[in-house]
Amino acid sequence: MEEVKVSIIVPVYKAEKSIAQCIEAILNQTYHNIELLLIEDGSPDNSGAICDSYDNDPRVKVIHNTNHGVSYTRNIGLKQATGDYIAFCDSDDYYAPDHVEKNIFVAQKQDSDITISGYYLQQKGKFVSSVSMPSGPMSEEDIVRHFSVDNEFGGFCWNKLYKRGVLQGIKFPEDLEILEDTYLLCSAMEKTKKIYYLAEPLYYYCDNEESATRSMDMLYSEHDTIKYIDSYRKILADHKFSQRSVDIISGTMFEIAVGFRSYEYQGRHHGSQQLMKNLDTDVKKLYKEYYHCDEFPLKRKVKWILKMLWPKLHR
Repeated sequence: MEEVKVSIIVPVYKAEKSIAQCIEAILNQTYHNIELLLIEDGSPDNSGAICDSYDNDPRVKVIHNTNHGVSYTRNIGLKQATGDYIAFCDSDDYYAPDHVEKNIFVAQKQDSDITISGYYLQQKGKFVSSVSMPSGPMSEEDIVRHFSVDNEFGGFCWNKLYKRGVLQGIKFPEDLEILEDTYLLCSAMEKTKKIYYLAEPLYYYCDNEESATRSMDMLYSEHDTIKYIDSYRKILADHKFSQRSVDIISGTMFEIAVGFRSYEYQGRHHGSQQLMKNLDTDVKKLYKEYYHCDEFPLKRKVKWILKMLWPKLHR
């Protein structure tokens, strides 16, 4: 099985506290035929020097760039990758020791173009498994449901193993700050014959206090909209989905709009009047799809519709 080579792309920026653990976890995998691409994105700390300290390992390739952001950095990795399969890891996270071995085994056994595994999410210092459903092949609607309605495996790139050919001609959108990996997944889905889910947590997603998505203010765009909603709109505009998948994504956008609208009404953020108008418009426009989409349980619908009607009451 080890005749198959796996390229692992790691974008590195301000990661001096975590990058060594990330690298060590990859180099010490039970599966050895790997190529580790460390793309250092003009980090102002010692991240680049730590990466360079591993370049004596023939499996490691370090590339230094000026700062361009995570999508540009990952795209550099895609251009440089030579493996039969391509995987990703974030610099503040790390793989389980058999992450690559188990994913490759399933990918070859199932002949899956994209193989998805579960992950551990760090919560209050403890790692909690994301897995709640069994292994099996996934449809388009399954994928959309689990990157929007819930986060069983999300749209993240770091818990997915791609056949190299699936990513040919595809790249991360450099004009998106959020959901850029979900966009890539949707692009790759259009070229796949089979996607398989391995219901086992094999990735450790660490709680990073400096994460860009941790600050609510970072989720507002400069033109009075919410970045998540903007990204979902681009995903819908650039890809072909079944009507059911469109309804699922629209319902997710509805909940996001209602949530941020309540945030404004409760005075926890002071946006412009135009922002409120845009959120009101989104809520009215997306309500119908949300109400009729049975992917959202009734109890959940009641909660969000009440929040829509009385936004100040739900803190």
